[in-house]
Amino acid sequence: MRYAIVLQPGQIWQAADGQEPRRSIVDIFKTSILFQADGQSDDVEPVKVTRSEFRRWITDSGATLVGQLDEDASKASPSAELGKRIRALRKAADLTQQQVADVLGVSRAAVAFWETGREGSVNRHLQALASLLGVDAETLLSGQAEHQIDIKATQDEADFLALYRRLSPSRKLHAQKWLERQASPLNIASD
Repeated sequence: MRYAIVLQPGQIWQAADGQEPRRSIVDIFKTSILFQADGQSDDVEPVKVTRSEFRRWITDSGATLVGQLDEDASKASPSAELGKRIRALRKAADLTQQQVADVLGVSRAAVAFWETGREGSVNRHLQALASLLGVDAETLLSGQAEHQIDIKATQDEADFLALYRRLSPSRKLHAQKWLERQASPLNIASD
């Protein structure tokens, strides 16, 4: 019997022979996966392979899922969170995936792709999608309406926040994904 292998960010896989370093999935994209091997230096970018190559490694090495990264393990990646918001707002607007696709000029499969949190052309359609769903792009990305709050921040945090606020919504999504990779437990643990 063959089982589907469901890959998620934060999973830790170990080859059956135990000779290879464990592989921790950093992020998952449309056709590729980023992973870091145990002991990999902070300075080294995660390894990028296709999904099928990673699955083949699992099968060929008899690898098993041995754990989940502890830090923020329950938090989905930004694209998965965005997908959840798109679906929830679409349903709240009583729209089908096909209706959204027709308005945006994309396929129904593209909308389904976005809703499952896989990277696709959502960035190109972010403004129109947000408008169709009755929210602004910032709310669609963050899940929260923008409002003023008082916080105490160091100068570098304030500088970072000021730069982030100047980004377009699609650039904010890219920045969030980059920061998520940089702040992964694998990167932090070596500091």
